[in-house]
Amino acid sequence: MPLCAAELRKHLLSLSQAIISCPNESCVYPFNLSMEEIRSQGLTIRTNELEIMAQMQEKLARADIDLRTAQFMTKPDTDILP
Repeated sequence: MPLCAAELRKHLLSLSQAIISCPNESCVYPFNLSMEEIRSQGLTIRTNELEIMAQMQEKLARADIDLRTAQFMTKPDTDILP
């Protein structure tokens, strides 16, 4: 847990991997831990494009982007998905 007590957030490392970390730029959590500690605490997690796009659609809706535009921007790309 970070010393600053901020709520942890998921940050993308790649399309398939994310890390749970502190959003406070002056806080180094969890980067002050060893890789072993990061793994054992479950701070790296697998993710996928559908999950990312669902979260993106929520952000677009909160930003008052037209629903049809948001749905188009976040629709699954069947050309690249298995």
